[in-house]
Amino acid sequence: MKKDRKVNQISTVIFDMDGVLVNSEPVHQRLEKEMYEELGLDLSYEEQQSFVGRSAMDSWMFVIDKYKLKDKPQDLLLRGRRKYLKVLLETDEVKLMKGARELIDRLEGSYHLLLASSATSVTIGEVLKKFNLAATFPLFIGGDMVQASKPEPEIFLRIANQAGVMPQECVVIEDAAHGITAAKRAGMKTIGFQNHHSGTQILDHADKVVDDLNQITVAMIRAL
Repeated sequence: MKKDRKVNQISTVIFDMDGVLVNSEPVHQRLEKEMYEELGLDLSYEEQQSFVGRSAMDSWMFVIDKYKLKDKPQDLLLRGRRKYLKVLLETDEVKLMKGARELIDRLEGSYHLLLASSATSVTIGEVLKKFNLAATFPLFIGGDMVQASKPEPEIFLRIANQAGVMPQECVVIEDAAHGITAAKRAGMKTIGFQNHHSGTQILDHADKVVDDLNQITVAMIRAL
């Protein structure tokens, strides 16, 4: 880290993936609903929305405990991942979020770009490969690489540490309330992306809230 860099100067932008980079939440919700039905469960809409932003392992552990299932969380996670990767790789149902490519282009020259997602590292790698973003996000961290899922701050603190930056130098772009909470707990600035596909997410605790990625600019980040 350069000695002359201002302590509070934003140097790094951390992206969430599902619901920010890719418009995948509708697919995830459909596939999860299929799995719940296969397991004989009827989860409420509110209950399903509470999982947005959390890791699949964390969500399945909650479901298994609440509904006294005999299934192992790792088995359910792998089954769900296979379903999702089949859709991702064999169809065009999962698309880049509108404005995501343009946002990356606007920020690349001014900030280091990182990715911190509750998705598994395998899934992240496949998404980045499909949309030719592997070179943009050579450093990323997935939900399977941390002990505590969002809303705990571990995922953001760990990737900042790996990148060699201080938390106060980072701004996080998130579509989920759990993600905003995790980033705030990590001591980072936050931009909440109100993505209607992510359900009813209360993002009022973010430093800034937008409903279009095209609203995020270098000037906005500098003003945080």
